[in-house]
Amino acid sequence: MLRNIRIVLASLLFACTTLLFIGIGQDWWGWAAYIQFIPSVMRVIGGATLGNLAVLAGLVLLTLVFGRIYCSVICPLGIFQDAVIALRRKLSGKKKKGFVFSKGLKWMRLTVLILTVASLVAGCQMLIALIGPYSAYGKMVRSVVCLVDGQSIAPALALVAGISFFLVTLCAWMWGRVWCNTVCPVGTVLGYVSKASLFKIRIDEDACTGCGLCGRTCKASCIDTEHHVVDYSRCVGCFDCIDSCHAGAISYSSSEISGGKRDKSSDGGRRRFLGATLLLAGAAVTAKAQKIKQSGSDLLVDSMAPKRSPDRTVRMVPPGAVSVRNFYSRCISCQLCVSTCPNDVLRPSTDLAHLLQPQMGFEGGFCRPECTSCSDVCPSGAILPISREEKSSIKTGTARVNADLCLAAKGEFSCGNCERHCPVGAISMVKTGEGDIRRPVVMEEICIGCGACEFLCPTRPVSAITVDGIEVHHIR
Repeated sequence: MLRNIRIVLASLLFACTTLLFIGIGQDWWGWAAYIQFIPSVMRVIGGATLGNLAVLAGLVLLTLVFGRIYCSVICPLGIFQDAVIALRRKLSGKKKKGFVFSKGLKWMRLTVLILTVASLVAGCQMLIALIGPYSAYGKMVRSVVCLVDGQSIAPALALVAGISFFLVTLCAWMWGRVWCNTVCPVGTVLGYVSKASLFKIRIDEDACTGCGLCGRTCKASCIDTEHHVVDYSRCVGCFDCIDSCHAGAISYSSSEISGGKRDKSSDGGRRRFLGATLLLAGAAVTAKAQKIKQSGSDLLVDSMAPKRSPDRTVRMVPPGAVSVRNFYSRCISCQLCVSTCPNDVLRPSTDLAHLLQPQMGFEGGFCRPECTSCSDVCPSGAILPISREEKSSIKTGTARVNADLCLAAKGEFSCGNCERHCPVGAISMVKTGEGDIRRPVVMEEICIGCGACEFLCPTRPVSAITVDGIEVHHIR
């Protein structure tokens, strides 16, 4: 029964999260992104509001009561691995002996956790972007969507997603949940917490027949059937062992089974849990927090020859990001904002410093002032929630005109496209004194950096008007 309940809940959450990455149903199941562990940690680091703390505390409390069911019910990468394992079992039948108990690589788990925390403290999200379970799954889904829809995909994104898919699938097929219990920092942290959990898998030695079926069924390889001991730091709460035991010797309860041994693997569990908590707390205290608000307008244009991204003095980041530094120190590269952006403004970065973290570009659209999609779905606090009313007053960049490229300034064509379509009226066509020639002039104090002018400029391959980002966003 417990296993069936787990499968139903996991399937529902997995479907919601996957559809969210595809870009379907943001208003219905956008909450699925906010109950993920690493995004919750990033939101707390970025600004510990009561709501942010409540979500993170809720995940920790869930683990303290029920063990690592997060890894089997909520985490999309964990559920994906369960699907791979289920497929292996279906295809292999009885030919495979199943999994075997192993003591696990504790040194590797702790090393990865320390490196992850150190990267958070340093404000570098590269490691989280590569091995974070939510981020890794997001890149995999985003790559598949691009391939199916025939969209262009950054080679770096395709490569990272392909490697992640191959490694995670290989590990799940060959060794079960070894990725979660060796590489994943979330699995390590929750593993320490789960050692002190109230409900656990318990083995009744008096009822056990010694068949070893539970150990072979355990996808986490954490049941030592010889000594009737469970390593709770690696148990992911899948309940497969309970269903496999024909003698009824295994239960999921809050107290020791009579005749059963005290769980040896829990020795020192509380100390490890406290150590992991202190590491995360240190990262949260060291990182700075900032906040901001924003909102919106409209337009569209027929596409002509492909545009090329111009060189910007400062890269553009979305309204709600507060600043360039804040955005890149909080972003976990999950690709959710890229998937959700309806205007094709956000795309994965390919430079090494911000590999696969989103950046803005206006070759295929512009940041419409009424659109708040990315701020509505960002789970990590890299883009803070803003309203439509707020967005149009937030300055994220400033447009500049290249007179050498501008058709109007050169007198070749009476254009004025940028002036007509600027949603805030920041551009005027002004006479230069040379006949009737008018050239666009940008009122920098009014411009919000939405990119409508750059997108709608007919000049190809580089627009005659370019929007440069600003390091710190401010209210116009």
